[in-house]
Amino acid sequence: MERPEFDSFDVECEREAIGSSVKSIRAILETLYAKPGLVTAYAKFTNVPPDVAEKKFRKGCRQLYDAATRLLIVTVLGLAHHTAAGTFAWFFTISCQTARIELVAPTASARVYGAQGYKEPDGSWSPEEVPAGRNPIWPSVVLEVGLSESRRKLRADAAWWLTNSAGQVNVVILIFINRAVAEIVFESVVLQQPPTSLDLRSGRRQCQLETRQSITVTRPPGGVNQPITTSPDTLPFTITFEELMCRSPLPPEADMAIPIAALEGIARNVWKAQGL
Repeated sequence: MERPEFDSFDVECEREAIGSSVKSIRAILETLYAKPGLVTAYAKFTNVPPDVAEKKFRKGCRQLYDAATRLLIVTVLGLAHHTAAGTFAWFFTISCQTARIELVAPTASARVYGAQGYKEPDGSWSPEEVPAGRNPIWPSVVLEVGLSESRRKLRADAAWWLTNSAGQVNVVILIFINRAVAEIVFESVVLQQPPTSLDLRSGRRQCQLETRQSITVTRPPGGVNQPITTSPDTLPFTITFEELMCRSPLPPEADMAIPIAALEGIARNVWKAQGL
C-alpha cells in the first residue's frame, strides 16, 4: 500500500527546530506546555538522529517519526485534548460492555513501529485473542484527536495507520476540536474498498481514505445553558464487531455503538476544559 507523503504532515507548527539533542527538544516542548489556553500544539524537528528519536521526550505528548526523512513531529496536549481522548475512551469501554464485547484490550497511546518509523495514537484497541495471520503489533481501532484547523494533519494521521498496517488497522476515529467556538466533529475513517484511483506513474491502484461517518456537535455562544445541536442525530457512532475484534460475532455479541447523548457528554466536558 502507498505510504503517506510527509508533506501531508506539514501543518502549522508552534515551533520548528533542528532536533540535534534530547535536551534541546525537551526545552522547546516545555515552553509549549506553558502556553496559556493550550488545546493542541505541534512542534516539528528536522534532522533527528534515530537514537534521539527513540526517546520519550515528555509524559503526555505524542510522537511521530519518519526514519527516511529524519523528521519528528511532537503533538503537545492541553487539557481539552486530554479530556476528549479520555472521555471518548471511557464511553468506548461502556459501549463495548453494552454490546457484550469482551476480551478487547485498550492499548492506549502505545508506540507502534511501521516500515519507516513509528507513531503514537491518542487511543487504540485490539482483540486480546489475536486471530491467526494477524500481526499483533497493530491495533484494530485507533483514535486521533486534534484541532479543526489541523484537519489535513489528522487525515494524514489516519493514512499513516491504515497504510503502514497494510489494512490491519480497520478504523481510525478522528476528533476535531474547534479552538475558538463550541464545535466538535467525530469521524470514522476507513480504507476505500476496492481502491478506485490509479497512480499514473506506477499504474497501480491507490488506496484512498473514506469518511464513513461524521457527526458534528455544536453549542452557540453563551455558556452551558445554551442548547446543544448534533447533526446528524439519527444514528449512534458505530464501529462494527468485525472491525474491532477481527472475527464474526457470536450472539449476544453486537456492534459497538456510542449514543448521541454520549458524544454530547464528551463535547460538554471538552468545552468546559476550554472555558467555553
